[in-house]
Amino acid sequence: MITTGSVVSIVAVLACLLLVSRHSGFRTMGSARVIRLALIWAAIILGLVIVIDIAGLELAG
Repeated sequence: MITTGSVVSIVAVLACLLLVSRHSGFRTMGSARVIRLALIWAAIILGLVIVIDIAGLELAG
């Protein structure tokens, strides 16, 4: 069940990022800047996952 939740969360985050990337502001940016912003978001998300994992936080369920 935990793996399923993780996969669903990753798909949801990717879907949100895809929707945001369709904004006209992103279309006018260069590819290098879009990739840089995507890497920053990936680092933030990965950092949060690591912090939650190290802290041992779990969802009651």
